[in-house]
Amino acid sequence: MNYGIGVMGLGIMGRRLIASFETNPDFRIVAGYDPAPVESAVPRAASVQELVDNPAIDAVYIASPPATHEALVAAVAHAGKALLCEKPLAASPEAARACVSAVRRSGIRAAVNFPFASAPATIRLQEIVASGALGEELSAHLTVRFKTWPRGWQHGAAGWLAGPEQGGFTREVISHVVFLALRLFGPGRVVAREVERGPAGTETRLHAVLQFAACRMTIDGAVEGEIDDFNRFEISGSKNKAVLSDWYRLQYDGEEIPPARADAYQIAEFGKLVRGQPNRLATFEEAAAVVDIIEGILAE
Repeated sequence: MNYGIGVMGLGIMGRRLIASFETNPDFRIVAGYDPAPVESAVPRAASVQELVDNPAIDAVYIASPPATHEALVAAVAHAGKALLCEKPLAASPEAARACVSAVRRSGIRAAVNFPFASAPATIRLQEIVASGALGEELSAHLTVRFKTWPRGWQHGAAGWLAGPEQGGFTREVISHVVFLALRLFGPGRVVAREVERGPAGTETRLHAVLQFAACRMTIDGAVEGEIDDFNRFEISGSKNKAVLSDWYRLQYDGEEIPPARADAYQIAEFGKLVRGQPNRLATFEEAAAVVDIIEGILAE
């Protein structure tokens, strides 16, 4: 059996995952909806309601800006469809909790699209940390740099990515690593933060310290330099260290996993979720915990 997919949001991420859905035999694209007149080969629904009411659609992928997620999650939950929602889950802890409540009340099968949930490099990193191979007294450090924000390839979404209400690199990028850290180290909280903002109101530089159950993590982020997108996440212990860079490159003790996008892995895991099978995808509860930390860093 394959499943009919409806896509809410036909921008960069919507089009990217449509391509992955189309190459997976578990799924077929039925329709998409976007309030903007964007070009797409996907048949267009006239409204959100028309999309969720379509009996040929078994599951919905939400690829719209985070401020829209609360209402869209509620619509999908009410319709009883399976759901994959883009990250961040929401732009406020309150909206994130509302999303969690809607999913729980409806009982739908739902997950959030954090690719680090299924990428080979991050699965291996979880195995390394869980084995104790790094030793004791773990510490982690994340460094991110961007030549411009939003990045050039994100120009189609610049309207919301550049604004302080739901954009900025902390929500868009650092949330990925916070999700991973929660899986690696257990519950976490913000213990220190310094944020500098530019004329648009989004962060241009930040330093934060997060305390997880099994590790203290520092974050150093800035919009500066000539590299379009630099990211490095290093975990050190008393015995060894592991480094995740270029998003999906893992280096550990002579071992290296080269970078490769995780979209296909995510779609495969979503197939398991829709069928009711165990899967690696991020739960709504995990995604809400990420929102709590991210918004704690950004709070004014």
